[in-house]
Amino acid sequence: MDRLLNNPWIMKIIALLLALMLYLSVSIDNQDTNTILGTSKSSGTGTETITNVPVEVSYDQDNMIISGVPDTVNVTLEGSKSALQQEKLKQDLEVYVDLNNYGLGEHQVELQHRNISDRLDVKIDPQVVTVSIENQQSQEFPVEASFDKNQVKKGYKAGSAQISPETVTVTGAKSQLSQVAYVKALVELDNVSKDVNEQAEVVAFDKNLNKLDVAIEPEVVNVTIPIENRSKKVPISLEQTGTLGEGIEITDLSLDKDEVTVIGEKDVLDSISSIDNIPVDVTGISKTSEVKVDVPVPEGADSVQPKQVTVSVNVKKLDEEEEEETDAEETSVAEEEKDGKKSFESLSVSLNGQNSKYKYEILSPKNGAVRVDLSGPQQQLRNVTRSDIGISANVARLTPGEFSVPISLTVPSGIEGTLSTKTLRVKVSERNPSDEEEQNPSEPPEEGGNNNPDEPSDPSDNTGSNEEDEGNGENNASNEESGSSSAN
Repeated sequence: MDRLLNNPWIMKIIALLLALMLYLSVSIDNQDTNTILGTSKSSGTGTETITNVPVEVSYDQDNMIISGVPDTVNVTLEGSKSALQQEKLKQDLEVYVDLNNYGLGEHQVELQHRNISDRLDVKIDPQVVTVSIENQQSQEFPVEASFDKNQVKKGYKAGSAQISPETVTVTGAKSQLSQVAYVKALVELDNVSKDVNEQAEVVAFDKNLNKLDVAIEPEVVNVTIPIENRSKKVPISLEQTGTLGEGIEITDLSLDKDEVTVIGEKDVLDSISSIDNIPVDVTGISKTSEVKVDVPVPEGADSVQPKQVTVSVNVKKLDEEEEEETDAEETSVAEEEKDGKKSFESLSVSLNGQNSKYKYEILSPKNGAVRVDLSGPQQQLRNVTRSDIGISANVARLTPGEFSVPISLTVPSGIEGTLSTKTLRVKVSERNPSDEEEQNPSEPPEEGGNNNPDEPSDPSDNTGSNEEDEGNGENNASNEESGSSSAN
């Protein structure tokens, strides 16, 4: 072994092998570096492209407006791999253009670069740009609010927007200012139902609503938008139309909703107090059922909500009604007391707001009487009498025709009450002069009576007259009671 190491040729061969290994190692490292940089592998030079390099512009910003200079450019570097690697590590490449020495008008200007090694070739894309230089001008413009009216809640309306300040100063080139068609404060709404008060960005647009690149002072303004309620709830009433089959009678027409919402302008809403006489066609109905009825839109209003209501039509065969009437007569004066409950049968409904020009006939319930079921503390229920219960229906707004009118119930405090039916069916008609004569008939002199004040009367005749008067008094009292029930 020592002999081999002492041989000079052996040592030369070993040195050659080591040199070859070192060369291969350096060559492999260079290939890896070229792959990372994206440079050419076939030679010692390479290229690299840097995208979106910002362009710096130098000009008189107080008096000039510049257009035509791109915001960013692409820069391609070419040179030795080592120089490319160093430039990549530095990352201080700059592209700029100096316009301070250029006058007004359009100019072809070459973009410049700095902070790049002289060993690299630089290509800028684009290299030359067309720049327009104009005097800076300012002009005041009025501001208008811009918002989506469809984003106002249904039943509400956006009023006229108030803007503060009302004008802004727009600064730009003369050619830009001449394109300004609208200056808008942009307001975002989202199903609003109350007044809006917020800061809004101001933007200038041309006639095609393209945004213009101009300076605006102030950039935001305060916008107040009043939101008006354009809806009103009003009661509704029904009018029966059509013909029922033989042996069928309607006992009740009731609504799932007593009120609807009318949408329109305020002056129109002020003139609407109710929607009356909504027709309900009962033709062909032979049993209790529900029908959908369209709610008409009052004149001048925009719409109503809901557009339809459900009417419950309760019908009865006449033979069944006679049986129920018989049962009702037997229990009309009965007051049932149970544990915490009490019922009153055949309580009359009084009609409030009657007009002397009209006659009112209660069609249903029969005889204008309903049942009231009470619940509450047993001790309180024992003391409740018929006179403590108030049952009425308001007919003040009714005109000639047939109507379903809601029945109102009042009971003593601490007691809850329910009605056997919630609506009253009433017929209103014009009162004829003959009706008034029937109410106040002229009474002729009594036949057989003593018309001579100087002639004494027979005591027996007086007795008979008194008995007759007593009988008439009882009949009159009965008639008055009957008349009171009919009026109610």
